[in-house]
Amino acid sequence: MNTLFDFSRFPILTTERLTLRELLLSDAPDVLVFRGDFEVQKYNGSVLQNVGEVHTLIEEIHAEYAAQEGITWALTLNNGDTVLSDTVLGLFGLHNWSQYHRRAEIGYDLARAYWGQGIGSEAVRAIVRFGFERMMLNCIYAGTIADNYESVGLLEKVGFQREGTRRQYSWEEDGTFHDSAMYGLLRSEYIAWER
Repeated sequence: MNTLFDFSRFPILTTERLTLRELLLSDAPDVLVFRGDFEVQKYNGSVLQNVGEVHTLIEEIHAEYAAQEGITWALTLNNGDTVLSDTVLGLFGLHNWSQYHRRAEIGYDLARAYWGQGIGSEAVRAIVRFGFERMMLNCIYAGTIADNYESVGLLEKVGFQREGTRRQYSWEEDGTFHDSAMYGLLRSEYIAWER
């Protein structure tokens, strides 16, 4: 498909087990489960304390979409045909979209109860496909804490290549500075991967 995504209608993505849909204000209690969990947020930013803070986050996500700078999907489970649960288990998205440079940054977080089940990589693959096929990206990149081995493993599992390290790049909730590992996936690599 060669039509450039135009943000006129929110894109719903489906995979064998997942539906990625628009995030709603009514999803705030679900989002608080993982965005309020220190283990999930340890390398991902501040821990949210209440539904009001989640509402602010959702409004920021909606503003990013309205400005055509990125897309954040709410992840739910399905059985391939119908939605099993409308409970939001994670947020996955493409951010900092540069139409001119044809690049965007991928980001994600997932409720701890669903770690280690391949859900994250399944969602990232769907978003990567959307980015290269609908947004016509040439490069999708990610920055993750270098010692966040789960995130590093997810990126490498779906074909991202490590491109460098930003030393002591971020101050994290554990009270220390951490290196940031920079990853990228090119359109040409995606095309070879899809064959």
